[in-house]
Amino acid sequence: MSEHDRSQTDFQEFLGLLRAELSDVTNEIVTEIKRSIPEYDRPDPAYDQTLRLCADILLPTFLDRISDPDASTDQRDETCRTLGRFEAIEGRSLDHLQAAARIAFHVAWRRTAVLAERARVPTFVVSAAVDAMLVYLEESVAQARLGYQQATGHADLRRREERRRLLHLILQRPAVVPEAIEDLAKSTGWWPLPAEATLVAVHPEAPCTRSALDTDILTDFDSAEPCLLVPGPLTADRRNMLRAALPDASCVLGLTLPLERAAHSLRWARRVLDLAEEGIIPDGSLIPCEDHLMTMWLLSDPPLVEELTRRHLEPLQDVSDGQRRRLVETLTESVTTRATAVDIGERLKIHPQTVRYRLRQLEGYLGDSLENADARFSLDATLRAASLYGRRRARRGQPGAR
Repeated sequence: MSEHDRSQTDFQEFLGLLRAELSDVTNEIVTEIKRSIPEYDRPDPAYDQTLRLCADILLPTFLDRISDPDASTDQRDETCRTLGRFEAIEGRSLDHLQAAARIAFHVAWRRTAVLAERARVPTFVVSAAVDAMLVYLEESVAQARLGYQQATGHADLRRREERRRLLHLILQRPAVVPEAIEDLAKSTGWWPLPAEATLVAVHPEAPCTRSALDTDILTDFDSAEPCLLVPGPLTADRRNMLRAALPDASCVLGLTLPLERAAHSLRWARRVLDLAEEGIIPDGSLIPCEDHLMTMWLLSDPPLVEELTRRHLEPLQDVSDGQRRRLVETLTESVTTRATAVDIGERLKIHPQTVRYRLRQLEGYLGDSLENADARFSLDATLRAASLYGRRRARRGQPGAR
C-alpha cells in the first residue's frame, strides 16, 4: 500500500470514529450553548429542538464534506440560512449565533483531540480534520449571514413600502378620512401621527444619504417627484439631519402645517423647487419655502400677469421700444422701492435729474393712477411679477426680457 493510500485509510478510519461520537457531541454542544448563551436557554422546548435539529444536520454534513469534497452542501446551506432568518425575525443581531458556532467548534475540536489521542491517530490526520472544521465553520456562518440579510432586507423593504403608502395616503386629494390614516399608521409599526408635519420637495436627480434620515421620516424617493415628510416643525436637530442627508441636493423645505394640510405644504414646496430650477430664485439645498411665498403668489397665473401688465402700461403703447423700456425701468424702481430720485439714479446708474424727468413723463402718461392706493398696489404687484418673468425669459434667452 502506498503512503497516500495509507493516509487516506487512516483519515477514513478516523472519520468513522468521529461518526460514532456524533450523538454525545451533539448533547455536549447543545448543553454548552444553552449554558453560555441565555437567549437560547428558553422554557420553550422549540429552542432546544431547534438546536438539536441543527446539530444533527450540520455535524454529519461536515463529516460527509471532508469525506467527499464533492458532496452537496445544499442541506447545510439552507439550514444555516434558516438560522440566520430566525435570528432576524427574533430581532437579534448575529452575535449570539456566531458565539454559538464558536462554542460548537470548540466542543468538536476538544472531542476530536481526546479521541485522536486515545486512538493514536497520526497528527497530520488530526490537523487536516481541524483545518476542515475551520473552513466549514466559516462557510456556515457566511450562509447564516446571507439568510439574516435576506430576512432583514425583506423586512426593511416591506416597512419602507408601508410607510410610502402611508405618505401617499396623507397627501391624497381629496383627503381620506382620518381613521384610514390612523389605521395604516398603526399597521406600519411605531409611527404616532403628528399634529403637524413639514414636507420637503426633492429634485428627482438629487442624491440622498438615506441612512442619515431619522427613523420617523416618511419618504418616497422612487416617484417622479421625490419627497419626504418630517413629523412636526423643523427644529435645529431636524435641519442638521436633513443637511447631512441632502448636502448637495436641490430641495425645498415646505411650510409646517397641520397634518391634514400636508398636501399644500408639498405643493408649495414643489412650486418653489420649480422656480429654483427656472432660475427665478437661487437654487440650493434646503431652500426655505417661506422665503419665497410672495414670489410664488406673483407667478401663480402668468396670463393674468400679462393682462394686468398690458392694462397698466397701455398708455405707453405709442412710445418707442427704447423709451418704453427706460420708462418702465424707472417706474418699477419708483413703485416697488419707494426710493428717492437720488437712490433710484444710483441703482439705475443715471443722473437724479434724469429720474425726475422720467417720473414727470410717467405722470403725464399714467395720470393720477399713481396717487390711488389701490391702483398703486396693483401696479406694484404687476411690475414685480413682470420683473420676475423677465428674469425667467432672460435665463431662457427669450426676447422681451425687460
